[in-house]
Amino acid sequence: MTQDCLNSPSTTDVSKRLPKGIHVTGADDKSDPGIEGTPWGYLFIHNKTAQAFENEMKDYNEKNPNSAVPCFIHRTLRYRQKNEKGGVKKELQPSISGLVFLQGKTKVLQAFLKNYYPQYHLVKDRCKGVPASIRDKVMQPFMTVLKDNPERVTFLRDPFEKFAKDHVKLRVLTGIFAGCEGYIVRIDRDRQLVFDFGGYAVAIRGVHKEDFEVVEK
Repeated sequence: MTQDCLNSPSTTDVSKRLPKGIHVTGADDKSDPGIEGTPWGYLFIHNKTAQAFENEMKDYNEKNPNSAVPCFIHRTLRYRQKNEKGGVKKELQPSISGLVFLQGKTKVLQAFLKNYYPQYHLVKDRCKGVPASIRDKVMQPFMTVLKDNPERVTFLRDPFEKFAKDHVKLRVLTGIFAGCEGYIVRIDRDRQLVFDFGGYAVAIRGVHKEDFEVVEK
């Protein structure tokens, strides 16, 4: 299941050198950034009301196609017993943290929330002090992984900047996370890609086998 944080930040190993076993092609500041899509913001809603909010957003978007606001609910795997005879059933349910993502520029989302949901506000990037804005090219693969393999995603307690120390910043060149930048960090004995996600540090498993290049400052 998706984890909200690490139980022990001390499980993270750091190294001054490039991570072992990672295919790095070298520095290249000419990588094609591609066409940027519309960014995303997010808010916290109690998990018991997240489903109702999602249904309301679907209804709004159907009635207002020209001003639709795409919505994505962060869900985690929950396990429950099928019946008295045993067996376990897996279900995707809104996470306890109640993360809800909305696509749109910050001012547009703020105006939308003010008009329709004044009780909610965009979460601020805790490093920048302004409403978080997540690039679409980061959000798209993130949503794909959360839908198909939510257990690969871990929200870390430590700020993203902490991982910059003694790590080399890399850019992913292959796979669905191509173009994303972050650090390969060993967490719980597994090499994971840690990247900035709206002010939070998020770790993704299963990315270390992709090709990387060093990010030029």
